[in-house]
Amino acid sequence: MKRIIIYLFLICAVITNIYLIFVWKPPGKVVEQQKITKDVISYSKSVYKVDKEKILERLSSDDKRDFDKIINRLSAFDIGKIKEYYKDSNDEEGVVNIFKLLKRRLTAEDYRRIYEISSSFVEFDNIKGEIKKIRLL
Repeated sequence: MKRIIIYLFLICAVITNIYLIFVWKPPGKVVEQQKITKDVISYSKSVYKVDKEKILERLSSDDKRDFDKIINRLSAFDIGKIKEYYKDSNDEEGVVNIFKLLKRRLTAEDYRRIYEISSSFVEFDNIKGEIKKIRLL
């Protein structure tokens, strides 16, 4: 008797699955959700004084050497985060995040040197006081 009940249950389950897979059609249309993207449009001045892609070309050899020496003191993870912030579509937020990270990871002297080097290609006046707050800390 126990076997008969199990077989009946299995047969019902198989028939139900076959019906659901091959015969049943859900009511209504399937609506595909479209991914909506949002472009960031900045109506303010650019954060960079020069083209973002040509920054390293415009640095003097002494500045490049100092910049490389200081950046090489950071961990690979920190360098990866800086690259991620640099590629951010919101330039202002990216620059602020970069300098927050540098302030936490570098000595005061190294941070000041990076700030001096960066002032030749970053317009710190256009940033809403965030960098100035970090610099004073």
